This record gives sequence, C-alpha cells and structure tokens, in this order.
Amino acid sequence: MYNLEILLNQIDGMGYKGYKDIKGSYDFKEYILNIINVQGDPFASPSFFEIEIDIKNLKLPMEVFKEDIKIATEDFLLREISKNIKRINTNQIGSGKSGHIYILKPSNKILKRSAIEIIKKKLSIKFYVGLPAKGRRILGREAIKIIFEKLPGIYKIIKNVNIEKLKNHINLYRNIQKIREYLKKNNYILFIANDSILPRESSISEKPMKNAIKFQSPKELEIEIPLDKNKIIKGMGIKEGITVITGGGFHGKTTLLEAIEMGIYNHIYGDGREYVITREDAIKIKAENGRFINNTNISSFIQNLPNKKDTEKFFTENASGSTSQAANIIEALEIGSRFFLIDEDTTATNFMIRDDFIKKIIADNKEPIRPFIENIKALKEQNDTSVIMIVGSLSEYFKIADTVLMLDEYRVKNITNKVKKILVDDVMHKNNKIIVTDRKLNIEYCRNIVFNNKFKIKNKGFDELNFGNYNIDFRNIEQIVEEGQIIFIGELIKRIFKRKNQTESLYNILNSLENRLENENISEILNAKSGKYCGIRKYEIAMAINRLREQIIK
Repeated sequence: MYNLEILLNQIDGMGYKGYKDIKGSYDFKEYILNIINVQGDPFASPSFFEIEIDIKNLKLPMEVFKEDIKIATEDFLLREISKNIKRINTNQIGSGKSGHIYILKPSNKILKRSAIEIIKKKLSIKFYVGLPAKGRRILGREAIKIIFEKLPGIYKIIKNVNIEKLKNHINLYRNIQKIREYLKKNNYILFIANDSILPRESSISEKPMKNAIKFQSPKELEIEIPLDKNKIIKGMGIKEGITVITGGGFHGKTTLLEAIEMGIYNHIYGDGREYVITREDAIKIKAENGRFINNTNISSFIQNLPNKKDTEKFFTENASGSTSQAANIIEALEIGSRFFLIDEDTTATNFMIRDDFIKKIIADNKEPIRPFIENIKALKEQNDTSVIMIVGSLSEYFKIADTVLMLDEYRVKNITNKVKKILVDDVMHKNNKIIVTDRKLNIEYCRNIVFNNKFKIKNKGFDELNFGNYNIDFRNIEQIVEEGQIIFIGELIKRIFKRKNQTESLYNILNSLENRLENENISEILNAKSGKYCGIRKYEIAMAINRLREQIIK
C-alpha cells in the first residue's frame, strides 16, 4: 500500500505511460487492490482495477454466500455500488477521462455479471478508473486521492449494506427459482402472478407504467404455487402446447408477449414483472429479411425452389422473410429449444398460412413453402414444442390452439371453449417429419478468423458486434437485455473458434458450454478478468454464430 503511494509521488509530472509502473497488487488491510491494466493515454479506455475482499471481513451472514443463491447476492451488491458510486466519484480532474470511477450499471434483471463475483471465499469487485493527468502529464497526487481516499468508499458501501434488503432480494430470487422448478415438474411453460404490472413507462424505460391495469388471471387458468412458510402465490399457468393470444388493436397483446419474452430472466423488486416466469428455453421467432443463413436444413418448410437451390443445406446471404423464419425455427430446435414465441406482426405471411383461395390459384406442386399452420402440430407431437403466438388476422390458428386468450382493454380472458364451439379443426395437417440436422462447425476454418494480430471484439450498442473483420447483426436477437451479454458472446465465440478439433457439432459445443455457464463464474469460464461481461444463454450464442457472414458451418 505504501509502496503505491511512493510510486505515485515519484511519477508525478512524468509522461502518462509512467502509470504502467503501478500495475500490481497492494494490501489495504481490509482488501487487496489489484491494478490489472493501465490505460496508455488519458483519452483511452479507463484503467482496470479490482478489489478483493475476504468474505470473513464483511459483516454479512455467511448464508448469503451459498452457491445456490450467490447470484442474487452478487447482483444486490453490484446494485448497491452502482447506485452509490456517485457519492465517492470525483469531479473532472484534468484531461480526458481523468478522475472518474466506473462500474457496470445493471438492468432490472438478476444476472451473472463479471463486475462482482464470489470466488473461493473472496468477493471480487471489478471497475474502471480514469487515472488523472494534465495534458499527458501524470497528476500523481490526484491519483493518490482517488486510490487512498475515494476507492475505500467502495469497500464501505459493501460493508454497510442493509442486510434486511439483501435478504429480501435473496428471498425473491429463491421464490422465483421455486416457481421455475414447479413449472418444470408440472409441465407448465408460463406463470404470471396476479397483480403483476406488465406495461413499461416507455419503449426506452424498464420502469413499470404508473397507474397501469394490474394483471389478473382468468379463473379457469388460475393456479396456486406453494412458497416458503406456508405462503402461496396465485396467477395464470399455461401448460405445454399451443397458445394463441388475440384481441383488438392496442388492447395489450404485444405488451403481454413482451413480458413473456423477458420472463426467461429473474427480475428485481419493483419491476412489476417479478413473478412473470417463462420457461428458460423460450425463443422469439420472427422473419428477418436479408439474414445470412449458413447451410441450415429448412426442407421441412421450404422445398422445390424454382432455381433448384438445395434446401437441405440452405445457404444465402440475403434471406427472404419465409426462408429466414424457417431457418430461425430449425436453428432453435437444433440447439435444444422447444418453446417458441411468435407475433403475427413480425412474421412472413406466406410462411404462416395459405388460404383456400390461394390454394386454388397456385397448386401445391408450384408452391415451395409448406406453411407453419400445416407443420405446427408436427412440431408439437414430434418435437414436444410449445408455441405462444399473437394472432390478429390469421384465424386458422384458432382451430389448432390448446388455449386461446383474449386481451380486452388490457384484461386477459380465457375464450378457449367459446372458440372450440365456433370452429372445427379442419386444417390440413401434413404428416411431415420435422428434420433437424446436427450441423458441424468448421473450427479449422474458424481459427483463421481469430488468430490474427489485429483481431478485436467490440460492440456497437445492442445492434452489432464487431468480431475481427466481421460484423454480427444483433438487431433481431430480441431477448438480449444488457450490452455486456453481447461482449461476452464475442469472447465465448472467440474461444470456441480456438478449439483444437477440425470440426465439431454445434449442438455438442454449446451444450457443454451451457453446463459451464450455469455452474461457473464468468471469470472462471474465460480464465480472464473483466468488469464488463453479463451472463447469457446458449441460444443467443448460437444465433450470433449463425449470423456471422462466413461459411463456417458444414
């Protein structure tokens, strides 16, 4: 600790690169300060710091560090630092990013994040500091103030957290996990608790809408789930199968589906969607005009193209709406998802249905597309696939639905029996086999992409990942909620591409990775430290690989 102070005094007034000398570990008694990476310029990305605290030095009950709940503890502690860091942050000192302390700001989701991790009875806090300079000259004394007067404030925030609030956060997490277990055991794909608040304040806000109509389950679909201490929670339970959501325009259909999409994540208190619980393999399926498709077998949905193009190994750099939607379904099945979320408004109409008049005009042998309506039962029966979809005009889907929900002024009604009395299932269900090919990743080719001195990974917000010389389009991967997930995906793909095998099943690669994602800290998975990464599912990793515009899949 004192060596660091001496060093900073010695380099005061020197050129900025002199800061490189302070890299290392320093004992501050209550914690160890690790200066891991030092910026080369005051205008560059801030320097990377880590505080390591022995959990015995904290006034927290040891139970909060248990393996099954430590994600909730990490999440809570990060929120406390992120919320209070303004109190310890300095004003602008000198040039560029001088004097600022940065830590990852979490969304309303409870996620694994590399910014705070509990590893081997230590709490690791990773953050970034703009080391102060005037022009490009070191302000050593100002750096001493930051490191010796400001940074101890991070330790104090952790040491003085409200234990009751922490326990409440953990109890919420435990309740959500219990509900997830209940749904799995009882073949439910969705639970929405009564009094949940689904609408958001705006399209760019995570806050719940004020004075919104609270969710109430239709009585026929209401279930009770037991929680701790003889408590139960009531709400709507949706069983596996095909569920159609309908209703007039602006009555809340999309709001409901968006809440269901986000139900794959656990939410914090005050979000309003704390108990909107969706089975974790749910994937939003849509059409993506212009999508890159890499040797995906879409022959279950598309056959006999007029240009004789192979649909068993379909490749295109500019997919149509129908071919992209077919690929999205097959690629999701390939990686193991058995639960799709679909909004009629974002689908390709010719992929979803062929009405009777069109069938009379265009003979079956002249239509390459086998519409989804004719395959949906095969997906359900052969692949155990469930679907929740919004329907506003494609009435054929009412005929094959197991459950039909109607939104009426933001209130959900169960109209299944009413629909069954009106309609008869006369849909021509083709006895198609849904073919899912286990594609191979050409790792030998992939290695050439990442073994490049100039290889870098950088995201452009939520839209794009620069992966070396390639850009991966994330605009249609809708269930990503934090930028740190995109950067983490990039790092994971980089490591996949460095594997030693020549070719390997994409399914096998991501299944083995999924086990690590569930059971290890991010720093352990990457064998590297960073304060920027956030946990992700295997499905989004697969989507990113499938959208890398190079023929890397056989």
